[in-house]
Amino acid sequence: MTFRGALAGFALAGLTLTACGGSETPSGPTDPPVVVGPTVLSVSPTSGPTSGGTRVTISGANFATGAEVIIGGVAATSVSVVSSTSIQATTGARQAGAAEVTVTVDGRSSTLASAFTYVSLPPPTISSISPSSGSTAGGTTVTLTGTNFASGATVTIGGVAATGVTALSSTSLRAVTGPRAAGAADVVVAVGAQSATLARGYTYVVPGPNPPPVITSLVVQSTRANAPSNFADVGEEVVAVATVQDAQTPVSGLLFEWSADGGTFTGTGASVRWRAPTGITTPAQLKVTVKVTEPLDGTPQSVSSTVTVRVHDSIKEISEMSVQFLVEFSEQKTSPESIVRNFYVGCPGRNEELQDVRNNQTNYTITSYRIGQPTSATVNFGGTCPYMDKKGVDGCVQTPAEWKAIDKRTGLSETSIGIDQTTAVYRESRWWLCDSNFNGTTTRPFSSFIR
Repeated sequence: MTFRGALAGFALAGLTLTACGGSETPSGPTDPPVVVGPTVLSVSPTSGPTSGGTRVTISGANFATGAEVIIGGVAATSVSVVSSTSIQATTGARQAGAAEVTVTVDGRSSTLASAFTYVSLPPPTISSISPSSGSTAGGTTVTLTGTNFASGATVTIGGVAATGVTALSSTSLRAVTGPRAAGAADVVVAVGAQSATLARGYTYVVPGPNPPPVITSLVVQSTRANAPSNFADVGEEVVAVATVQDAQTPVSGLLFEWSADGGTFTGTGASVRWRAPTGITTPAQLKVTVKVTEPLDGTPQSVSSTVTVRVHDSIKEISEMSVQFLVEFSEQKTSPESIVRNFYVGCPGRNEELQDVRNNQTNYTITSYRIGQPTSATVNFGGTCPYMDKKGVDGCVQTPAEWKAIDKRTGLSETSIGIDQTTAVYRESRWWLCDSNFNGTTTRPFSSFIR
């Protein structure tokens, strides 16, 4: 028995079954595909106002395009399937209390109980509206200030719904007025079922002739620290700014046209960059002009303003003044007052230098001199010059100098060799020298030839 059963099993193992249709492979019914429904695991944030408008992120699994979201029995809006594990949606309005969150995909749903809580917010308040008046035609953008504002808030002014209502924060709303008859109007903000009223807070007025824009200021400013306004060096890029007001059109809606006697502009609008020209004789006065146009449906209204920019080649100018001063000092041909004519009267160094020139002309005869070209010249507004730590000046020039002179009092000769440092300041729209100090040696100790 045992042997025959084993043999029978062996024989069966070698059999090949053939179906009536001739196929050698047995076949049977195909199992249907397995469909897995969505799973909701968490919601963030977990609470929001009863007015709705809270953007939530739902995390889970098996999310797909076309998913529907219900929160507390209220359909969410702006549903976006970010991925198979994340959905974003916006809550609708509902009464306060815990709410379940349900996600449905292709008829299969998943619910997370008490996943979101609707919270009753305090009623809104309105403290002010700005501007507090506008045209009966509407279209005035207003900002409301108060408390407990929220996304989804509505605004009516004089019973007319405002458009473009945006909750900037819990204390600020922006909206655009609708058309209405002239007169005082109540301002109402509603957040969900709660509202606040600012009685007669806004006044509709019949528009009169629209005044043109007003340019309150036009300034050209270097980007260098402490540089004066309306100043530029040749080739320097500076910032030109027009401050403009208009009764009806925001600054962003105005057209700006910039022009100048020379140079080039970069950018558009109320603030642009202007590069001063090169290759001009300095100092020069160049005009920078802005034309501002309000593009009305009828005849556009324009206004212009011009500022004079003083363009300098600062290094060249202060270097030339320094060399000129030292040459005239050395020649002893002109009066001391003329020699120090380019020293600023507000600098203490001017009077000291005037006295030095007088003493030199009285006590010395300069028999020969050599004034070289400056070895260093810098501009640093409100800065410091290195020799003797001269502070609060705008420029420094270092010039090599050599003098041979005879002391009229003793008949003795002496030679002075070194570097003369002149400082400069920019005052009253021009460059001036401020003081001069000699850093060198002399063949006669205790000489009073030069300070």
